[in-house]
Amino acid sequence: MAKVEIDVTKRGVSSTIARLTAMSARSKVLTPVLVKAKQEIKLAHAANFTSNGLPVGGWAPLDAQYATWKMARFPGLPPMIRTGKLFASLAGANGSIDTMTNTSFSFGTSVEYAKFHQYGTNKMPKRKIVFEPPLFARNLGGNAAEYIANGEVL
Repeated sequence: MAKVEIDVTKRGVSSTIARLTAMSARSKVLTPVLVKAKQEIKLAHAANFTSNGLPVGGWAPLDAQYATWKMARFPGLPPMIRTGKLFASLAGANGSIDTMTNTSFSFGTSVEYAKFHQYGTNKMPKRKIVFEPPLFARNLGGNAAEYIANGEVL
């Protein structure tokens, strides 16, 4: 849970009312905070792919037969990247689900085979590709509180 500290300084009623009015308005339009959060999510998902799933505990290795097939046809490409479509969608390019309102955002992928990687199948182990980075919610709450109070995104 985020901790909110309030610092009260005597300034007079009119300036206090103006500050509270501005805070109320900012609390209804959190777009600057959400834009930063969305960028952090995209970077975390890109890092997940480039580090073989390290942020989520590591991905299971490819089975030997598929690894051999992939190496022959797509030499040098890491696990979970063949065409780049899934990676691009989670790093925020084509195929990403990316919607934002004044107070929320949704992020994910519309790539049809993503669910097989996320949840696994009877022929393929689960490899978590969509996740919430550690401390993401806490940082988002802190950034939102700072923005509402002072109009600044940290």
